[in-house]
Parts: sequence; C-alpha cells; structure tokens
Amino acid sequence: MKKRMIIALAIVSLFLSFCSGPAGGLPDKGVAILSPKANDVVQAGAPYEIQWKAEALDSEFGAVVTIEFSKDGGKSWMMVEENVPNAGKYAWKVPKIDSTQCKIRVFAQRRPEYRGTSGVFSAK
Repeated sequence: MKKRMIIALAIVSLFLSFCSGPAGGLPDKGVAILSPKANDVVQAGAPYEIQWKAEALDSEFGAVVTIEFSKDGGKSWMMVEENVPNAGKYAWKVPKIDSTQCKIRVFAQRRPEYRGTSGVFSAK
C-alpha cells in the first residue's frame, strides 16, 4: 500500500510539473526575449513583432520554436504558434484583451529545456 502511494505521488508530481505547458516548470535557459520587454505596453488586437535570441548553437537548439502567451503573469499559457522558424522574430497579432500581466515565452521544439520568458508587459 505504501509503495502504491509513493508511486501515485510521483505521478501527480510529474503531471503538475507539466501543467503549465510543453516547457513545464523548467527555468529559462538559452533564449533571451528582446521584445516585448518588461513594462512595455502593446496594442491589443494589433500586430506586434516578438523578437528573441537563441544562445545555443542551431545544431543543438533546432530549427523551429514554439511561442506561447500568458495573460495572467505565467499562471496559464496559450499557444501562439508551433513550428515557427528560429529566425529570431515572429509577427504576432496581439489578442484583444486588457491585461497588465502578460508574458511571452519562446522555446525550442527539439529541446524544450531551451526557453526564454519575457518580463511582464501590458496589452490594452
């Protein structure tokens, strides 16, 4: 019985570590978000260029990234786009929201431990 409980707790812990998206609860590593910056205000419903710099070699990082958006400071994440070429920029249409707790994160699809998360910005 005790062994089953330990296994169940391990499974729950593993599940919870992945609840915040494909990159899970991993710390940022190897990706710098250049825009948006902390405290920026972007226009809701308008186009905006997300910019990032991957610090790992392309051979290690991979050719494509996934971009996600949070409107609640990173508590939950929505997919913006998968299979984005790792060109360091992406033309994003900002959702029509009013939030002061927005974040963007970019991570390598090949190796999701390579990721970066923006500082908190606003969309209005």
